[in-house]
Amino acid sequence: MFRINEAILKSGLNGKKVFKKDLAAKIWPDSTEAAQQVNMTALCRGKKLKVAPEWVVAICQECGCSADFLFGLSEE
Repeated sequence: MFRINEAILKSGLNGKKVFKKDLAAKIWPDSTEAAQQVNMTALCRGKKLKVAPEWVVAICQECGCSADFLFGLSEE
């Protein structure tokens, strides 16, 4: 279970507004904006079967959460 939507929501509650389009630009910097949107939608809906370690790092840095939270191993 990959909790990217919860991480984005949690960052907003902690005072840092994270937009999916900005996060997608950090995860896939070499892709077009349209491709970033498609990939982010698939990631948020759980349609991506693989999650690259560098994506996890970018998401954690932007959202201010841990990898354990993203993967459902902790609530922090």
